[in-house]
Amino acid sequence: MEVRCPLCGSPRVSFWRSGNFDYDNAEAEDFKITDSDYGLFPDLLKCEDCGLRFAKKMPNPSQLINLYSEVVDPEYEQEKEGRGENFARIIKLLKKIKPGGRLLDVGAATGIFMELAREAGWDVYGVEPSRWACGKAKERGLQVWEGDFLLYPEGEKFDVITMLDIIEHMATPGLAFRKARALLKEGGILVITTPDIESLAARFMGKRWWHLRPAHVNFFSKRTLLRASELFGFRPVKLRYYIWNFSLHYIVTRFSWGRKYFNWPLLKKVKLKLPLFDSLEAYLERLP
Repeated sequence: MEVRCPLCGSPRVSFWRSGNFDYDNAEAEDFKITDSDYGLFPDLLKCEDCGLRFAKKMPNPSQLINLYSEVVDPEYEQEKEGRGENFARIIKLLKKIKPGGRLLDVGAATGIFMELAREAGWDVYGVEPSRWACGKAKERGLQVWEGDFLLYPEGEKFDVITMLDIIEHMATPGLAFRKARALLKEGGILVITTPDIESLAARFMGKRWWHLRPAHVNFFSKRTLLRASELFGFRPVKLRYYIWNFSLHYIVTRFSWGRKYFNWPLLKKVKLKLPLFDSLEAYLERLP
């Protein structure tokens, strides 16, 4: 059976990197936002046309959604302050590009970004497959549709769609771009954050790079994002690197040695800003 790139559809694909994970054995625990199984990933292929790296044996999209629907991740909420700082930087720039209107957050999780966007003046909506996360978001008084983004009802259009650290989780990223275009108004903005597989950190760390993990089934680069923008009817407005803000406790407990020796609540008070330059932040305008 011919393998095609799940982004651009090209049949020109080649083997890129051997992995050590099989989605046939995947469980919901493997897809938590705070999962720390770094270096655990499937065999990866590379598209010779757009540069996307993607799982050789891609999980069935319905299988992925079923797994995500069962995800329970209370640790995500515990790092709310740091995640809020991550999102605040996005909101600050987005306000300059598209000051208000209807905003749809794809992969809304527990609604931390949605809540901040609402405070900044947007009319916010979300879509999220995890039943647990949807419940938490609704406790915040947020409107979150539970299910697969590709099945989200197409009715009223949005001024902004945000896909923050979500497109790398999707088995069919090309369809996700098409869906976003269908839901956006002309001139609307699609915001994407995603790991950069061609970053210095990715090249230096190799198979130990922290973004190589079971939940990430495809990987973009700057070239790939720009190619996707061209293919699906968008114009790049701004492209920059994402800056992470987390507590020292969260960072050290990503690793087994940290959980064993340094799981100290006091470390939650130590805040760090991490300009790792290994995740892209793109603002794309929907063309006519």
